[in-house]
Amino acid sequence: MYSLIKSLLFRLDPELAHDLTLHGLSALRPVLRLLARGRKSARTKAFGVVFDGPVGLAAGLDKNAYVGSLWAAFGFGFVEIGTVTPRPQAGNPKPRLFRIPEKEAIVNRMGFNNEGMERVRKRLLRDPHVVPIGINAGKNKDTPNDRAYEDYVAVLDYLYDVGDYFVVNVSSPNTVGLRDLQRGENLSRLLGEIYRWRRSKRPRKPLLLKLAPEIEGEDMEEIARLCERNDIDGVILTNTLKVEGGGLSGRPLFPISTRRIEEWKAISDLPVVGVGGIFSRRDAEEKMRRGAVLTQVLTGFVYRGWDVFR
Repeated sequence: MYSLIKSLLFRLDPELAHDLTLHGLSALRPVLRLLARGRKSARTKAFGVVFDGPVGLAAGLDKNAYVGSLWAAFGFGFVEIGTVTPRPQAGNPKPRLFRIPEKEAIVNRMGFNNEGMERVRKRLLRDPHVVPIGINAGKNKDTPNDRAYEDYVAVLDYLYDVGDYFVVNVSSPNTVGLRDLQRGENLSRLLGEIYRWRRSKRPRKPLLLKLAPEIEGEDMEEIARLCERNDIDGVILTNTLKVEGGGLSGRPLFPISTRRIEEWKAISDLPVVGVGGIFSRRDAEEKMRRGAVLTQVLTGFVYRGWDVFR
């Protein structure tokens, strides 16, 4: 069935196909809800949260929570929404999404296009929450880095009651200057401000940091120390690989992102969510064998559909 759907969707512009899919699935919410509630899953506990399986949907596919936790109907054990910014923003100019079928890859330069935290909150309040929901937070592109913490704290605080875990995304290659927040004093200030905000929040919910695949060596060691010092619960390895034209995801990212998991586990005990190039259950198991406690899929689902769980 998915081969037929894919053949039709792949004749369209990638972003148009993406939008049509989201709106189509949103219209089928009652059906998806029945399918999601009827599925059986192997429970997995990580970061103090019980997930309905170790494979989740990565951020970027459902930025605005159109389908939300009902992605569980296809087999996902959890769903990550976003990236969400405080204010709505259009993102980068189109075209900004490109398929590379011969490599089973995608290049995107979306630029945190999303409808803003207010609309996302309204949708998540109506969501049946059949599986855990993560919320991926970012900053608006016109917010300077020395005030970026204000945007992250705004999103985390506004959506705190509708998410099960949260992600600080400082690793997209498609927002100018964003990756500068991954290093040195910028990251220290960001995590420090988030730590101060978080001390008063109850109940305590997991907070993760999403990193770029280019992070390694001394940079990774410094980030690990800052995460441990500021009570970060884990990391997501990795975001897309910076290439000409945007960020690369899919099959070519698998060896790089998997290697980063091993490198992280050699220097830190903080748990890892492995993402990048997963196209089968075997790929997910390989990430976990290298040290990941959970995994996420996006591009693999675009190319393989629900077969990615076999």
